[in-house]
Amino acid sequence: MQPAECPPNCRELSLLSPCHRQLAVIPPGPPILIVAIDTEAEFDWKGPFLRTHTQVRNLRNQALAQEIFDRFKVKPIYLVDYAVATQSEGYLPLRAILETGCCEIGAHLHPWITPPFAEELSNRTSFSHNLPAPLQKEKLACLTDAIVSSFGIRPVCYRAGRYGVGEEAADVLESLGYVVDMSVQPAIDMGRIDGPDFRLTPNRPYWFGRGGSLLEIPATPGFTGMFTLPPLSESLSVWLYDRLSRPALSKVRAPGVFARSRVLERIPMTPEGVSLTELRRLTQKLLNRERRVFVLSYHSSSLLPGNTEYVRSADDLGRFLATLAAYLQFFSEELSGTFMTPTELRSALSSPINGTAA
Repeated sequence: MQPAECPPNCRELSLLSPCHRQLAVIPPGPPILIVAIDTEAEFDWKGPFLRTHTQVRNLRNQALAQEIFDRFKVKPIYLVDYAVATQSEGYLPLRAILETGCCEIGAHLHPWITPPFAEELSNRTSFSHNLPAPLQKEKLACLTDAIVSSFGIRPVCYRAGRYGVGEEAADVLESLGYVVDMSVQPAIDMGRIDGPDFRLTPNRPYWFGRGGSLLEIPATPGFTGMFTLPPLSESLSVWLYDRLSRPALSKVRAPGVFARSRVLERIPMTPEGVSLTELRRLTQKLLNRERRVFVLSYHSSSLLPGNTEYVRSADDLGRFLATLAAYLQFFSEELSGTFMTPTELRSALSSPINGTAA
C-alpha cells in the first residue's frame, strides 16, 4: 500500500502519515544488505515490563555472531539499550569490536528501563510513542549520553524499542543529532496492542523530517504466496493480512493456515524462527519487485539460549548461527550483493534538501 504523494508545498515530511512520499533514490548497483541487531537486556517480551529487567549476560555471546560477520566482511550496527550502555558486562564486549572498526553503535530505547521514570509501567507505556514528546526526548537524551560515555562516540542511528515510534519522532531525533531511523515495520498495524500503525508507510528507504533531513530505513518483512503473484498488488497483500490478523481470525490461527497453504505468508528478514529457505524465497520475491535495500535483524538475547522463543537450547543456537552464516553467503555469492551500514547507505543517497549526497 503506497502512500499518497506529498503536496509540493509540504516542507515537513511525516514519518507515518501518507504525506511522506519522499522515497530515497537508490543508485544502480547490486542489492544492499544492512545487519541491525537490537542489543538489549534480557526480559519477557510478553510483560510485565519492569525496571529491574536489566541483565545483559547475552552480550558475552555476541562474539559468536561477530565472527561470522568478520568472515563475510559485514559491519553490523549494534543498537544498544540503556542496560547495555551503562553496565560494563554489556558495553565492554561491543567496545572491543567498535575499536577494531568492525561495527557501528546506535541507540535502542526501552522506556521502562531508561530514566527519567516519570511514567507508570504498563504495556501502553512500553511503546515510547505513547509517552509525552518531552519525556521521550529526555529518555533518549539520557540513553545518548550513556552511549557517549561508554563508547566514546555519539550515536546517529536509532530504533525504537518494540518499534514504538510516532509522528513526534522527527523533532526528537533531529534535536539530538540523529540522522537515521530504523523503527518502521511496514504493512503492520500494531494498534491492537497499543503500538503504531505502519500500514501506510513505504517498504523502502525514504526521507522525512524538516526538509527531509532524516532517512528512514524500514525493516524488511515481505509477503509471499499465491496472493502476491502478478497482477495482484502489494496493497492487496497488506489488506488481506491485516484482516487475517484481527482478533477473531487470529484465534483460529488464520494467518498460520494461509501461510502453510502458501496462499499468503508474511516473512520477516531475520534468522529468528525463519529458515534459510524462507529467507531466500523472501529475498527473491522482493528482488523481483525491484527492491534493492534489505535489513536483516535479530535480538542480541537470542544468542543466550533460553531468553527468546527462537533459541531455547544449544542446538537451537547452532541452527540460528548456521542460518545467519548461510544467508550472508547466499547474499554475497549468489546475489553478488554488498553490505553497508545505515550511515554508509545514507552517505550514498541524495538528500531531498538539495539533491546532493547526504
